[in-house]
Amino acid sequence: MKTLGRFARILPYYRPYALILAVDLLSVVAIAASSLAVPYLLKYMVDVLVPAADFRMLRTLTLAAAAAAGVKYAATYYTLFAGHVMAAKMERDLRRDFFRKLQRMSFSFFDARKTGELMSRLTNDIGKVTDAVNHAPEDILLSILMVVFSAILLFSLNPLLAVFCFVPLALMIVYSGLLGGRIRAGFERVNDAVADINAKTENIVAGIRVVQAFARESEEEKRFDELNEKHYLSWRTVLNRLGWFYSGVDLMKDLSRLIVLVVGGYLVLRGSMTLGTLVAFLSFVAVYMEPVERLSRTVEMVQRMNAGLKNFFDIMDEPEAIRDAEDALSLPPVRGRIGFDRVSFSYDGNRHVFRGLSLVVEPGRTVALVGPSGAGKSTFASLIPRFYEASEGVVSLDGIDVRRLRLAELRGAIGLVQQDVFLFAGTVRENLSYGKPDASDAELRTAAARANAKDFIEALPTGYETWIGERGVRLSGGQKQRLSIARAFLKDPPVLILDEATSSLDAESEAAVQDALKRLMGGRTTIVIAHRLSTVREADEIVVLTEDGIAERGTHAELLSGGGLYARYYAGRKSDLLGDEEAANGDTGVE
Repeated sequence: MKTLGRFARILPYYRPYALILAVDLLSVVAIAASSLAVPYLLKYMVDVLVPAADFRMLRTLTLAAAAAAGVKYAATYYTLFAGHVMAAKMERDLRRDFFRKLQRMSFSFFDARKTGELMSRLTNDIGKVTDAVNHAPEDILLSILMVVFSAILLFSLNPLLAVFCFVPLALMIVYSGLLGGRIRAGFERVNDAVADINAKTENIVAGIRVVQAFARESEEEKRFDELNEKHYLSWRTVLNRLGWFYSGVDLMKDLSRLIVLVVGGYLVLRGSMTLGTLVAFLSFVAVYMEPVERLSRTVEMVQRMNAGLKNFFDIMDEPEAIRDAEDALSLPPVRGRIGFDRVSFSYDGNRHVFRGLSLVVEPGRTVALVGPSGAGKSTFASLIPRFYEASEGVVSLDGIDVRRLRLAELRGAIGLVQQDVFLFAGTVRENLSYGKPDASDAELRTAAARANAKDFIEALPTGYETWIGERGVRLSGGQKQRLSIARAFLKDPPVLILDEATSSLDAESEAAVQDALKRLMGGRTTIVIAHRLSTVREADEIVVLTEDGIAERGTHAELLSGGGLYARYYAGRKSDLLGDEEAANGDTGVE
């Protein structure tokens, strides 16, 4: 039932191309009719024309056969051309819907999946679906027409021989049913193995600098070889089953021919059937065995399709945890007041990252979140633009629950600058204007200047048109950070989230970035997540987060005088809250 359900769900993708499909299937009818005419022409020739030596009728028969061949040629061309065009369009539609689905999924969805796996679903699995989309309808219809009408014509010629003739076909149907499920299961394992290989390859390509820096090439090759071997073994199992399947099809074809020759020859020798009828029977066997062969190929394609559809709909059926409410509100002019009212969050619904946190950030003020790794600082800030959804409590912007606001407008009001800046493969201009595609050259230059990025951009080989490589690989960390800040300047959001934006930079780069960040933060409500005290001590309020919740809050001076966790930070006991690496480096971030 699941299989039929998946096939039913793919039918709406045919709807826009109903006319193409209808003409395609009419062409299939023409192919069937022209193919079925040939055996009768042969019977007439053997039983009537040859004994009568009627050359005039032979010419007429030849013209009729040529006409049938012409019809079959034209119809075959159309089915091949139109079928492939329709399949290409449906593949485009399937990929479009899959990509749009991914765009709407929350961070939690991507946290639980490998990039390479999703890429495999988008390319490999959808490709398997469209292979069957192209051929299955016409192959199934042609096979049904050929088998049904061949049966009718064969029974009209000689019912006894027809019964013998169709015994192998019945055996073939049973045989296909027995092997079909095992073939489908095999293809599902092959698809999963391909997804694992894609995920591993994507991971290694993205981290090739780390692999080579630690000389781990041989270990990664071993891991890849294991996945590659798993894929090979999965394929070998499928190929073994396909081998049994296709050899069974060939056996049934040969058995049908043998039955016709033996039984039909016996009937001719006894005078119970004409030689022309025997010739017609042999020709019909070839005609109806062609669709049987075609169906055997279709069984393989459909099982591939079924495996691909399972993976496709597994993703398409994932609930969109974060989406606009039906009565979503337009975002009014933003003042920038952010509220957290008894907010709790859990990734898996069981273990909470934090529970019952309350905090208010007034418009235009800067609040810094500090604390150990795992305390939930980044997750806490990610609840504001709804990258994740709070498990309990209310996150609000200007007093409005963020879940009531239109998602695109909410995120349009929030700027994000992260430690790990993501830049797209493209030019400086394309990355800089990502949040404002219609930005003028003057706006780009102004944003770059305010982010301390103008000088290095103009020093690049072709300035703003310079290709920066995959993930901005041709730029330094500081340059990428300044591009990210310039992008935020161009967006000009009233709310800003700075997620450890300077923690990985050298002193010179950090100074340039810090200067740019101060300008960016001016007049905006800002949430700062940072390890270095130099980044947070000028905040209007500092909130110390631990696994137990908010440990303390106040200004830099208030927290120092309080002698709590933040004061221990300042005294150099940073490994408790900032991580052992900074503590080992002795970097207090204090000048």
